[in-house]
Amino acid sequence: MSNGILEHCRHLVASERWREARPLLERMVDAGGAPDGVLRQLAELEILDGAPARALERLAARCVPRDTEDEFLMARAEEALGELEAARARLEALRPRLTQPSAPLEALLATIHGRRGDHEAARAALERSLALNPADAGLHLRHAQVCSLLADAPATVASLERAAAAGPATAQEWLAIGALEAEHWRFEAADRALARAADLDPGAPRIESLWSLVKQELGDAPGALQALARAARRAPDDLETALSQRLFLPPVYSDAQDAGRWRERYAAGIAAIGSETQRWLLAAPAVFDLARNNFLLAYQGEDDRELQQGYSRFLATLAGAAHPEWRAGRPIRFDGTRRLKVGFVGNLFRDCTAGRYFERWATGLDAGRFERFVYHTAAVSDAFTGRIAAAVEHFSVMRASGRDAAAALFDAQLDVIVYPEVGMTPLSYLLAALRLAPVQCAGWGHPVTTGSDAIDRYFTCAAMEPADAAGHYVERLARLPGLGVDYAMPEVLPPFPRAQLGVSAEQHLYACPQSLFKVHPEMDALFADIVAGDAGAVLLFFQAPARAVTAQFAARLERVLAERGVRPGRQVKFLPRLAGADFRRVLGAADVILDTVRWSGGNTTLDALAAGAPVVTLPGRFMRARQSAAMLGMLGLDDLVTATPREYVRTALDLARDADRNACVRTAIAQRRAALFGQRSSVEAFAETLLNAAAGRS
Repeated sequence: MSNGILEHCRHLVASERWREARPLLERMVDAGGAPDGVLRQLAELEILDGAPARALERLAARCVPRDTEDEFLMARAEEALGELEAARARLEALRPRLTQPSAPLEALLATIHGRRGDHEAARAALERSLALNPADAGLHLRHAQVCSLLADAPATVASLERAAAAGPATAQEWLAIGALEAEHWRFEAADRALARAADLDPGAPRIESLWSLVKQELGDAPGALQALARAARRAPDDLETALSQRLFLPPVYSDAQDAGRWRERYAAGIAAIGSETQRWLLAAPAVFDLARNNFLLAYQGEDDRELQQGYSRFLATLAGAAHPEWRAGRPIRFDGTRRLKVGFVGNLFRDCTAGRYFERWATGLDAGRFERFVYHTAAVSDAFTGRIAAAVEHFSVMRASGRDAAAALFDAQLDVIVYPEVGMTPLSYLLAALRLAPVQCAGWGHPVTTGSDAIDRYFTCAAMEPADAAGHYVERLARLPGLGVDYAMPEVLPPFPRAQLGVSAEQHLYACPQSLFKVHPEMDALFADIVAGDAGAVLLFFQAPARAVTAQFAARLERVLAERGVRPGRQVKFLPRLAGADFRRVLGAADVILDTVRWSGGNTTLDALAAGAPVVTLPGRFMRARQSAAMLGMLGLDDLVTATPREYVRTALDLARDADRNACVRTAIAQRRAALFGQRSSVEAFAETLLNAAAGRS
């Protein structure tokens, strides 16, 4: 009789109807004399049903020595109760008693190590489990997640590929794969994974919202909006869906009017979410899980202060409702008698544009006056990361949720927090809206106001700001001398031969090396005028990661060229995206570097000048459109800083066609460029501002 009931219960469990099985098993156990299998099955269901203490009590009451299955279930119950050390010790003691290695034991150990924050031990346990069960998609996914927490990108990607090949069975597993693929900029793989997730759970808001971000990166704006519409139909009260729908922007605009229409739509979305704040307070904790940001807004080159302020205010209101202590403010405790505890938070502590800019803000501070804490939030670590970690007192990989990251920073009791690049990630927007330290600062890694009332100072480069700069920010400006950073001189190698780039000796190479989403449609007329004015002109761009984005940009440019009467030929060339010395070797081969309007080159212009290439710029109204102009001014090359579109085109044409003038400019750059690099004065001014701010002196 009992065996029949047990088999029936196992059938119910296999059919995910385990709550129906539990009372049947309880009656058998309470009646006495139930077989061991019944008790174990009941204990397992109690663990699943949120009653691990009862399961542990039942198992502990059995006679010793206990069966190995009992011990494993007891460890499961202890893990569920948060008794992690007891569970770990029990499993470690159980392992040598087994007749053969156990994949479930190692997987449970991995869970316990992960919860204790020992991700290396968790990875090792998962690898032991995978050695026994290499076809388990879930184990490969867990391994990828742990490797991501360790910012080991190659291992993460390899495990994601194995997880996908093993064929996960659930939508949640495919969603997790898609999320990690997207975080590692593998958007085509993410698209495939999320399509599988959506097939299994159509319209699920977490799936569709993430899929919309992936579609956006792939240049599929209609597909992104369709995904959000599906999510909104199924879950009209989902916070992320609502924000993403209303604040969506494409990476490429068809023309200037198109950019204006999208901006109007965005502004209407900010107004709408602001008017509905009370409604969204019911979902306040969800603000810590948002996976969207305003990154593309700033590339329109307009005054974003009000829009940024509206978005930050919304985040702050919801976060404050969920955790008022993180918005309440903290008293200044620094009196100058000890080292200043300063934390740097961001995804830039790796070899990237912002990393090269701001590395020495952290590593260049005097260790006798500052105790430096670096929190690396990126999914990638490299040799650059290791160099920073070795140079500061405290370095942490912070691969955490918004809530956990905020809690960790709050508990660190820092005197000052510096966010060098608010706007690059969803986490940076969220953290900047909170008050986690007495003094909080931002930098221009994403050069636009944060909009946050919790950021006290905005560090900027004085030479790059216009006279009315204070009105562009909600924060108090802290203007730094020089470039505002201590930037290391890049390694420079000889330029690539022009023939290697597919450019003949008779042609003139005009390179625009910015990411394509930075190229505002306003630039198109300048490109067209250059090609129309120089029959030998070749415009050089670098491909976007997504083929569709490159194609959309190319189609837009070809249309403008046709409107100017330029017959299709070989005037436009796209190269694969390059990095480091190879990128600079291409720039060095160009006759002219065409700086973009509305968003000028920063790191790109420094690379060009390091390579000795002339840069022509047309500065705009805001700091983000004036960086190249400031650099050229520091080198005494003001004749490359133009005042009108016509002057911009004329200067570019003259530089390309006049070999003597081009050579003179290159000589001047080579002789003077040292003024831009290795300048300690910027970090010294940064340090003094931190000390004064932390002490409340100004």
